[in-house]
Amino acid sequence: MEKKACMSTLIYLGIAICFLASMAMIDSAKGAPAPTSGPRYGGTLRVSNQYDGISIGYPPKLARVASNRQVAPAIESLFRFDNTGKTVPWLATGSENSVETKTITLTLRKGVKFHDGTDFNAEAVKWNLSQCMAARTGGTGKFKAIDVIDDYTVRINLTEWDSTVISNLAQTLGMMISPAAYKKNGEEWCAKNPVGTGPFQFVSWEKDVRTVYKKFPDYWQKGKPYLDRIEWILIVDTLTQELSLRRGETDIILTLASKPLAGLEKDGLVVTGVRMGSGVRGLVPDSVNPKSPFADVRVRQAAQYAIDTEAIVKAIFYGKNEPINQYVSKAHWGYNPSVVGYPYNPTKARQLLAEAGYPNGFKTKILWLSTPEDDQVFAAVQGYFKAVGIDAELDPAPGGRYDQTTSGGKWEGLLMASRSGNPDVVAPLAMWYSGSGKYYTQMLVPDDYAKAIQNAVTASDFRTKQKWTQEAMKLMIDKYCLLIPIFCGSEFAVSQPSVRSHGFMETPFTGMWTPEDAWLSR
Repeated sequence: MEKKACMSTLIYLGIAICFLASMAMIDSAKGAPAPTSGPRYGGTLRVSNQYDGISIGYPPKLARVASNRQVAPAIESLFRFDNTGKTVPWLATGSENSVETKTITLTLRKGVKFHDGTDFNAEAVKWNLSQCMAARTGGTGKFKAIDVIDDYTVRINLTEWDSTVISNLAQTLGMMISPAAYKKNGEEWCAKNPVGTGPFQFVSWEKDVRTVYKKFPDYWQKGKPYLDRIEWILIVDTLTQELSLRRGETDIILTLASKPLAGLEKDGLVVTGVRMGSGVRGLVPDSVNPKSPFADVRVRQAAQYAIDTEAIVKAIFYGKNEPINQYVSKAHWGYNPSVVGYPYNPTKARQLLAEAGYPNGFKTKILWLSTPEDDQVFAAVQGYFKAVGIDAELDPAPGGRYDQTTSGGKWEGLLMASRSGNPDVVAPLAMWYSGSGKYYTQMLVPDDYAKAIQNAVTASDFRTKQKWTQEAMKLMIDKYCLLIPIFCGSEFAVSQPSVRSHGFMETPFTGMWTPEDAWLSR
């Protein structure tokens, strides 16, 4: 009965996630010519991204979705997401979940080797999960112990049932590296030298320039990969990215930019886009700091009233993104239609500031991960703030400093909120925005809000999970204004017509792609 009940839960969740993903897909691959034959072997795929990781080989230190993409050729996870947003087995072949006993039992794929020739097995999985537990990696908060049942079976014991575990195992938590490589070379070496089970083996990493991978001949999927090499090239500037693609210097660019897409498609390049599974671009006030103006909920509300989110989306994103009043898009199952939010009203903003004791405004800062479009967003926010008396200093940060700030660091004023490609919104809420002690540590976490998220995490069925997720949205926004949402974003991959089956932006988890299936028709 336990197993049937749990399977029903997963079915209901899968149906809901499928609905989300079908609504979220905003651009499909356009203009791609039909293959003249099956996959071809050989060639180098050159991928350009706007971010570089601070760690590319040690999963507990992989802080961003962009890092997951960067290491995907070399490091695989226990589960993956399919293009509907549903989790599917990968290095794990399946799971048995018991709400009653608070356990998840994983069966593992046999015949898989790490790049150093050692076996992928239950001991390797236990070691990897234990490393994440020790590092307090997001998603391990309810992990009690990891048991090896046999060479290819592992049991995760939880302190209480956690409905987000499997979706987390499709991301950083489930990424597997060689324990032998770590024990031989140490953590610092592993952070710069990924040794996984993936279709490509690490060659070199020139920080902020290029990461190179070569074909792994002993990959567990026979006959794959098709490519000889993958080069991961850092190009921060959007225009430079576009020019590199047009000149044939790169094969794929990954971008948040909306403006050039129509022109690129018109010129025969292939655009694939997806709205991220959950999360928004917004700002997190330092509301737990008693000396901060944002400790007063009226100031937080004033800041939201001051921003014209619809105008920002129209001017900067050409309608490709969605202005939003809570942490998820309107198509998401966690969206709460009863959330009122704080629509653009500068008069109301000035009134609230005066009531809070700031009739002449105050000075603050905005810190964010610098990208060309987000730079425009927060410059616009600065202007809206200025109009109501809030003098915000702009503090664009590189990836390393931003990651360190979100992961337990301190900030003054407002910090950019992280989005998540995870269709299961409860996972990022529980991981980042509910007082885990590791992320956004200066955000106020009221008891009733934290309890709502906890109830969603421990729900034994989808309807209960949805109910408490929507309650958390209401508390986060209408009661406490803990987050200032601006828009729900999208990400895009633009590729040469000769690139096939790359898998970028084909699932709501944008950290995933399919390097083992990618091939070049040229």
